Amino acid sequence: MAVESYRQNVLPETKVEPKVKKKSTTRTRTRVVSLKRAETLVYLALMVLIAAAAIYVLSLKMDAYELQTQKTQLESEIEIKEGEISELNTEVTHLASYDRIYEKANELGLDLNNANVKVAEKYGKN
Repeated sequence: MAVESYRQNVLPETKVEPKVKKKSTTRTRTRVVSLKRAETLVYLALMVLIAAAAIYVLSLKMDAYELQTQKTQLESEIEIKEGEISELNTEVTHLASYDRIYEKANELGLDLNNANVKVAEKYGKN
């Protein structure tokens, strides 16, 4: 007991507490980095360049779309004209047939005389 009273009188009790990092309840500090004027100009020029490239690509796509639409319209017009040409060729073949010419000649009062035959070339051919 004497040792205990000596410790209390002479040596005060020292408690060793482990060091614990205190978490601050305040917001964490953010560090704002300022840009120099040259860096700002470089970033601005880069953004303008990217925007210009995007606009250019979009305009090319619009031109391609318009050309594709014109191509489709022309192809449909070509198909219509080819159908008309086919019908006209069929009509020419029918009108130039020997039987039809023979009937028209009989209607006009012409007779077939094999001794007096002349060959006429088609119009436009040399």
